[in-house]
Amino acid sequence: MTTIDRLPQTIADAPVPYLVTEAGARAVTFPSVRPGYRLVPVQVGRPGDAVTVWAECPDWCRGHEGDRFGAAEDINHQGTPAVLNLAADQMASAPLEVSLSWWPGSHDAAAQPCLAVDVDRDVAVYGRTGALAIADQIIAFGQDVRRLAETLPAEAVTA
Repeated sequence: MTTIDRLPQTIADAPVPYLVTEAGARAVTFPSVRPGYRLVPVQVGRPGDAVTVWAECPDWCRGHEGDRFGAAEDINHQGTPAVLNLAADQMASAPLEVSLSWWPGSHDAAAQPCLAVDVDRDVAVYGRTGALAIADQIIAFGQDVRRLAETLPAEAVTA
């Protein structure tokens, strides 16, 4: 079994770079990838005209299986979100989801890896300093919520 035979089907169908050995056999070769990144296949193009390209993807990215981008510049990387789950009947305008994000083709703060903060579907992005400040604010808010909750009377225990 060759290396290409062990790849998942979606990867095995993608054009894989190879070189021919002196014996005439194909040897799979991948470009070197920076530490903390991996090479993944990504579908790019319109339906019916999509091609697979290989993108350098940060290890924290959830991946791109099933995604299709209109152009290579549209490829974005999203980390697994941290979600604040409130009861379904609660309407809140508070940070409900944060994740690592990176839009390499962007021309703003998202052109570098950043923290995406989703507040009612309005997403703002922050670099390391801003993200750490937000983390401190969320921790302080959580401590305030706990302090207030501890002043509430205990619920009656029912059998």
